[in-house]
Amino acid sequence: MQNALGPACIFLRKGIAEKHGHRELGADEIEELREAFAEFDKDKDGLIGCKDLGTLMRSMGYMPTEMELIELSQQINMNLGGRVDFEDFVELMTPKLLAETAGMIGLQEMRDAFKEFDTNGDGEITLDELQLAMQRLMGERLTLREISDVVKEADINGDGTVDFEEFVKMMSR
Repeated sequence: MQNALGPACIFLRKGIAEKHGHRELGADEIEELREAFAEFDKDKDGLIGCKDLGTLMRSMGYMPTEMELIELSQQINMNLGGRVDFEDFVELMTPKLLAETAGMIGLQEMRDAFKEFDTNGDGEITLDELQLAMQRLMGERLTLREISDVVKEADINGDGTVDFEEFVKMMSR
């Protein structure tokens, strides 16, 4: 019989650790979770909203399905007041870390990739930076219109640049 939470929702299944050889998370895994959590705890109150949870997971190399995010959001909204503290985040992420450790793009790798584009280090990728990076990294010379279209597609907040959060979302598509 299928789990009541749905077959795809590994984040919410109980007992997944036993299936994958129960072990505790290593210090490096906890530290990666702590760094990722801190990155998305914008107001530094020790809590993140469930809407940021999908982006945070993607920044760590996980690609939760829309169904997983809906189920997580419902569970968080009902049980955790719509916000997740670090302990709850670790509890949500542990099954995924235990089940899928091979082939992940980690937070550091995502930051390193972002830095390749954000050449002046101001936390935003501009049209000029993207154009230079595309030429330098991929050998492609795109027109200003093509570059503008890429930025426009990724620029969720409409400020004309791509920040780290928008970069993560763009890379996960």
